[in-house]
Amino acid sequence: MARNSRVIYCIFGVALGALGALAGCGVEQTSSVVQPGTNLQGINMQGINMQGINMQGMAMQGFSVDGATLSGAALANVRVERGELVAERGGATLRGTALVGAHLFAQVRNVAVTPPTAARVEYRITAITPESAQYDPTNTGNTFLYTLEQWVTDTSAWQSACPADGDGARVAVPLAATWDERGDRMATSSLFTFGCTTGVIAKCYRWGYRPWVTGYGDLAALHWTCTRLARADYCGDGVPHTYDGTEVNVWDLLPAPGPIQQHGAKSPSGMHFEAGWNTSGAVCLSHERWKDAGPNPSLCPGQQLPTHPKGTCNSVADVLGMDPQVLLFSESRNSNVHPPT
Repeated sequence: MARNSRVIYCIFGVALGALGALAGCGVEQTSSVVQPGTNLQGINMQGINMQGINMQGMAMQGFSVDGATLSGAALANVRVERGELVAERGGATLRGTALVGAHLFAQVRNVAVTPPTAARVEYRITAITPESAQYDPTNTGNTFLYTLEQWVTDTSAWQSACPADGDGARVAVPLAATWDERGDRMATSSLFTFGCTTGVIAKCYRWGYRPWVTGYGDLAALHWTCTRLARADYCGDGVPHTYDGTEVNVWDLLPAPGPIQQHGAKSPSGMHFEAGWNTSGAVCLSHERWKDAGPNPSLCPGQQLPTHPKGTCNSVADVLGMDPQVLLFSESRNSNVHPPT
């Protein structure tokens, strides 16, 4: 369903390896059918900067609903509702900009050591602003951007928790779920996520896959699937297979009032069908985003990434023939042989 005439360009960031970052989006006006165009993807999940020497190697688990305060007074029933942080204090419900100045604690852990070590990190909200309508393709509105700062014990000072995105903003969006090191989404009543707008959690949300929106099908699953696709997590094990700034084309086949992102009248220049996707990663694969050849047999250790019975899956029809419930599709160039400069 074409809502306007524009091609959206998004930038996902960082390099191959960890739960990396994602930069911003711009808009190029066009008279053709709306399509996502080329989306520049990367690997960062939350996008949170873990400041301080003692935070090196730590992975974000999520922000706790317990222990939050505002002006020294405890906040109760902290939760996320439709992309907005909400809390109670003294019988009053606080939401929107009323939570500027709130202090929260995040749970992090170092999974590189055995047994994993855990830590609790303090953050504060220094500003809250409404989300821009340009990042609301479903026109469901009413979400906010949160400027976060982390207390860094090394320097005894507050430092920005988010890198600057393509708009120059250092902000995050809240979501009522968490993601682990394998990229698995978990619904929990004790933790929630602040995803910086330089991370794929926030970027997939900004593409329109808002987990709480109804009427389009299971957008929680679409959003989770999008985080797999954006990081080229083919195997669904949390390992990205991409580089910062790689161009991809992303679309869905959601029924009316969808789709939210469309393929467009033709493929972007030089792009070819890459894969179909669901919450477990790639349903099947035509080519790797950073290989000249077809699927690499050693791509997913201990498992075989399927291809179409007649070879690689080179079209939507191929993928649907293998899994009618596939959620997203991607195109990319198959001539990428080194990181973009």
